Amino acid sequence: MTALCKSYEKTTSKYLKTPRERTVFYRIAVFYIFALYVMPQYFGIPNPVFDLTLVRIGIIFVLTFIILDYDRSRDFVNMLAGDFMLKSLIPYLIVLAYTMVLRVDINALLNPLIELLEMYLLIYVIKDSFGVDRTLKIILGFIYLLIILGIVEAIMKVSPFSYLVTINGIYTGRYIRGGNYRIMSNCGHSLGYGLMLMTVLPFSGYDIENKTFNIYRRPLLLIGIIVNVFLTGSRATLGVAGAELALMFIFSDAKYLKKNILVTVSSIIVFLGITFCIQTTGPGQYILLQLTSLIDTLFDTQFSVKYGANLTQLNQSAAYRELLKEIFHVEWLNPVLGIGRKRGFSGVVDGRVIRSIDSFYISEYVRYAYPGMIAYLFFLAVMGIRMLIAIWKTRSALVRMLFVGSVSYCIHLYIADSLQTLKYLYVLFALYVCCEKTPYIPEHKGRYFEKRKSRYVKK
Repeated sequence: MTALCKSYEKTTSKYLKTPRERTVFYRIAVFYIFALYVMPQYFGIPNPVFDLTLVRIGIIFVLTFIILDYDRSRDFVNMLAGDFMLKSLIPYLIVLAYTMVLRVDINALLNPLIELLEMYLLIYVIKDSFGVDRTLKIILGFIYLLIILGIVEAIMKVSPFSYLVTINGIYTGRYIRGGNYRIMSNCGHSLGYGLMLMTVLPFSGYDIENKTFNIYRRPLLLIGIIVNVFLTGSRATLGVAGAELALMFIFSDAKYLKKNILVTVSSIIVFLGITFCIQTTGPGQYILLQLTSLIDTLFDTQFSVKYGANLTQLNQSAAYRELLKEIFHVEWLNPVLGIGRKRGFSGVVDGRVIRSIDSFYISEYVRYAYPGMIAYLFFLAVMGIRMLIAIWKTRSALVRMLFVGSVSYCIHLYIADSLQTLKYLYVLFALYVCCEKTPYIPEHKGRYFEKRKSRYVKK
């Protein structure tokens, strides 16, 4: 009897968690997602060796619970062993490792590795504590918070998160271009916030309860995100957002098509009408400046000068974009071994000095040369192809949402560096890994069969 009791205690301790332990881990998981999604990188405990940002503190908490528990450790290792993403990341990890060794640059491996660890810990807490639906609701709450704070920031002309600066060297301060303040929210730059907005825009269209996707599912959130896009003052973000809205329209459930066409046409007419009526006011001038600046960028025109744009800056920006492409041809960059991360890029390209690179893919070439850039593009391609296959097989509204957000973010990376926002892309990947992928079975087949049977088969 005693032996049986001991055996039972051993079994319960191995496979069942106490309510207290589950509650504590759940709260830590909520804290981790909050730190990952909301808190800025410049808030934490400064350290001369390794700054403890709030998200890194969250990583330590979650990892501690996993490492100190045999079952959690085993589950986490099994999760990694069976993960298809990790297999597609192997070429990239190899490049990171030899770049770290040959360039004596630990950050060449450590920085990307921490971002990937953030993704896998999120996958674990989704599977262990939340489930996909609850995670989506938590993230939606954070999105609403950030959108509201973005509008508050535009009024205050300073980010509310700027009062949380405890780690120096990350927060870039107020950014004004053409006399207009550009919001940056919890990111270090307006472009970084623009990148984050590309990942959250499709959330406005997903119905968690009914498992459907419709561009106009949450109109207030959709409008709030679009307003925040305009307030970033980024032509790139505005252009990608326009393309993303088109994708959201295309990937919406077919049953909403007629209604969506009517709403879209009506919304465009109302927007143009309101803009025309307020064109002489400050907000009207700002909207027209953003729209015409985008048109000028796409079609090499000069409409935005009428609304206060600096023609010299526009020309310099266009020339800079063309100059970036020449980085692939400079002789002083090794095409096989990148410079790593500890060395900031600064060099002469085609007779002109470039000190920053506004393209993630070109930045990856500089940091890890062709092998690193191609290996990471391979990883992104694998994720995109798998999502498309899942959409075809499952017709999942959630996968459609995640695909639209991921593709739009990756497009934006062509005209902006990641600026510490890859974690938002990895949130989408984590949700994709965890979501159900049940094969789609058309319902009309059964109805069609019964019609045929009732018409031709005698009872």
